[in-house]
Amino acid sequence: MAHSKKYDVIIIGGGPAGSTAATLLAKNGHSVLVLEKAKFPRDHVGESLLPFCYSLFEQLGILDHMKKTYVRKPGVRFLDTDGTRYTTWCFDHVMKGPDFLSFHVPRGVFDQMLLENSRKHGATVEEETKVKQVDLDDPDGGVEVTATKTGGATVKYSARFLLDASGRDTFMANRNGWKKPHPQLNRTALNTHWMGGNQLGGIAEGLLQILYLGGEKQGWIWVIPILEGRLSIGVVLNDSYIREQKQKLLPTHGKEWQLVLYKQELMESPFLREVLDGAWIVQPLMINGDFSYFIDSEKKHGANFALIGDASTFIDPIFASGVYLSMNSARMVAEALHLWFTEGEEQGGAAMDRVYGKINGAYKFVNKAIMYFYNPQSINLAQAGYAAPILKDHQYYEDIMALGHYILAGDFFERHEEYSEFLDTLQDERSFKRYKKFVIDRAEFQATTCGLTGSSVFPAEPPVLPVMQN
Repeated sequence: MAHSKKYDVIIIGGGPAGSTAATLLAKNGHSVLVLEKAKFPRDHVGESLLPFCYSLFEQLGILDHMKKTYVRKPGVRFLDTDGTRYTTWCFDHVMKGPDFLSFHVPRGVFDQMLLENSRKHGATVEEETKVKQVDLDDPDGGVEVTATKTGGATVKYSARFLLDASGRDTFMANRNGWKKPHPQLNRTALNTHWMGGNQLGGIAEGLLQILYLGGEKQGWIWVIPILEGRLSIGVVLNDSYIREQKQKLLPTHGKEWQLVLYKQELMESPFLREVLDGAWIVQPLMINGDFSYFIDSEKKHGANFALIGDASTFIDPIFASGVYLSMNSARMVAEALHLWFTEGEEQGGAAMDRVYGKINGAYKFVNKAIMYFYNPQSINLAQAGYAAPILKDHQYYEDIMALGHYILAGDFFERHEEYSEFLDTLQDERSFKRYKKFVIDRAEFQATTCGLTGSSVFPAEPPVLPVMQN
């Protein structure tokens, strides 16, 4: 069994959280080893990013490359189940700098870019290296990690600190029994890419489209313009509904029942029937179950380890918050860990406690907002733009709409308590009725565009993505 040198930090996983932490720690002079089980690039769900990622991309030194490479995202359009009502939330309504314009990214290309960036800044990256065991009880207070290479060789690594960024594999949480399924978000996502069709409803200007699915489905559909002429479309459905559909579809369609279900759900939408007229699928269907889970706050970090990104919690990504939650939490933990290395365990530990207070608050707020989204009696984001403010309540309406824009942009790490109180207020029946009286049919309050053209949305040097021929 081979042994390696001792590092300051070992990171399990080279996705957005792991590569972000690796880059920032390496830039601060720390020795970092990233152990990634896959060979990049590899496909992944979560292709639409929030505007609040912008400063992170600047800090990582990748912003200019992203501007040349990826589709820009000026906002989000929420559509009712039947597609007759929608509200367009444009980020420039509340964000006046260049950071209002976010990105859509093919995750295989994007994640590889982030991982290569960590190499560029001095991190050691070993792909096709699967972690098998972690020992947190090293006599000198450090950690020892055992991993296997593709050829079968076993290697031991040691470090002062471990960051688990293993994503939805949740390495530490699974092995220690910390992972708990979300009791109210038992959903599965089915998604793939399409080419051709028609760029309708704001797709041509880069808008993320979210379609409500009501009733027993308790889900939603996303439509992301991932390249000019190429769409990422996914369906999120309640697991009980999927089980019912499986019983109906399996006898006739066999192993293809999931693809049939996926197409069936898309074709029930008049809007998507128009968008996909003449379009065809260009990559295999991806299926992601066990969609939401959490780990108790006190388990997320200790004297020589911390869980970051999806390895710590994953929540239904209805607000496209997943990558931002992962990368920003990784940034915050990397800064606290730098303090731990430079100022000592006492100051570093206190900083880590503060950081996880903010991280846990952000996740709790996003969870509350998602539960609100799925509540059929709650505010419908597709109908919010139909507001008709009475003069005396004009500022109230403006405040609500502005807050909605900030939430959708990703402003919930520093202000999660303020936003959480707002949602609690709207749970009150009287407050809720006061809001609902604004939700009436007034077309002048329904934006149809964020004002961007194709030349400012689609990149000059787009990545080349694989196309499935059959």
